[in-house]
Amino acid sequence: MSTGMSPFKKDQFEGCVSTMFAATTTEKAGQYICPPAAIEPGSELAQNEELGEQLMKLTREIVTQKTKAVEEGCPMKFY
Repeated sequence: MSTGMSPFKKDQFEGCVSTMFAATTTEKAGQYICPPAAIEPGSELAQNEELGEQLMKLTREIVTQKTKAVEEGCPMKFY
């Protein structure tokens, strides 16, 4: 990384703050967490349940097709 970007670099502890916050907070599910651990509502598209279901369906199809896990005897379980 260039020297000019050095002030913006994070170490592993700074980089994991939002992930740890999201993993350990139990108030609500489906929140959009921005660094550093700030909850934001997200865009209208991010809140669209129908679009989310379409994305999950497409993701399942692509993962199943690309990994060929089912053909190898490893059933795909989606929760």
